[in-house]
Amino acid sequence: MAYEFDFSAVTPAALKVLGEGMLVSLKITVVAILFGMVWGTLLAMMRLSHNRPLQWFATAYVNLFRSIPLVMVLLWFFLIVPQLLQKLFGLSPANDLRMTSALVAFSLFEAAYYAEIIRAGINSVGRGQLGAAYALGLT
Repeated sequence: MAYEFDFSAVTPAALKVLGEGMLVSLKITVVAILFGMVWGTLLAMMRLSHNRPLQWFATAYVNLFRSIPLVMVLLWFFLIVPQLLQKLFGLSPANDLRMTSALVAFSLFEAAYYAEIIRAGINSVGRGQLGAAYALGLT
């Protein structure tokens, strides 16, 4: 028995809304990847640093964000950050900060995971490989 999907219920108006939603999702994804990788790289460098305060900050940040579910981070940023920004900068409650909150939340959350990936990659290079790189003149 063959199944056939009936797409007649999907109206052009619904397709338009679905397309807009897809564009918002792609925008959030691209921004989270770009900023997450940059901030994650900085966090990884901080964790590998010999400067104790930087190391503690990066470790606390990564452990905090990795221990909290993404949905909780999104909820906090959706409810708390817009109110905080409105109070700090005197913004009108009419300003819509939901997209900004989503972009910041996803970026900060993804940075914690990128930091661990990058740190693990750096730590996977053996001491002998580092010595060989220095012998070849690489820094």
